[in-house]
Amino acid sequence: MRIEMWADVANPWTFVAAERLRVALAVADVAAEVVWRPLLTDAADPDAPRDALRLLLLAEERGGAELQGRVAAELLASHDVRDAGELAAIADRAGFPEGGALLASEDSADAGRARLRELLLIGKARGISVSPTLAIGDRLLEFAMSPATIGEFLVEPADGARGLPAEVQRLRWVEELMALSDPLGALVVLEPLLAEHGQDPNIRRVAASAYFASAQLGRARQVLEATLADYAADSYARLMLGRTLERQGRGAEAEKHLRMAAAMTPEYA
Repeated sequence: MRIEMWADVANPWTFVAAERLRVALAVADVAAEVVWRPLLTDAADPDAPRDALRLLLLAEERGGAELQGRVAAELLASHDVRDAGELAAIADRAGFPEGGALLASEDSADAGRARLRELLLIGKARGISVSPTLAIGDRLLEFAMSPATIGEFLVEPADGARGLPAEVQRLRWVEELMALSDPLGALVVLEPLLAEHGQDPNIRRVAASAYFASAQLGRARQVLEATLADYAADSYARLMLGRTLERQGRGAEAEKHLRMAAAMTPEYA
């Protein structure tokens, strides 16, 4: 079983939740891999511990869930997760001596911030806003519930979403971010799908919608024109291209595409 702990490590309830989860796993005699995921309960806080969260991500990248768990335990036991020197000492105590240097490395910092941003957006798409929150598949348990409640959560029947292909699950997160009026965040989460499945018309339509919603009209037009070059009968892509051209002030070109979209799909009229 894979359990995700979405948490702000500066939140004192996170320590309580981690301990109660440990007890619940022991009582239920459940074998589980616990993976820590970042959550900021106040993203506007200039003192938010972004480096502590990056250290957790680096630990998972370099040593998997086991090393990450040791780093998490040291972070939760620390009284200052904002100080760079303390974070380096935490990493060393957890058996991750290179952690401090990796945090300070520019290349590592850029990659870590990108991964952190992506995970924060995925948490937002999944509706995770309370620290701590346990997640198994699409099932969520918020706050530091009792070990008994956590135990019941661990043995609940699995939901159907756990069997979804990773690409489908990611696309769902993108659609949730669009519904939350966050097209720029949607594009961040969509990026791996564009890189691997950029010719897929569904991926292209979602990307074009996000570009359109974020006023990146040139990019929206480029994606839609490429889509129609491959799938001339895609009436929705043609409708979107017409609307994009309208916003660009290209009325005559827009009208042609809008008429064609309406002819193919009358409800677009």
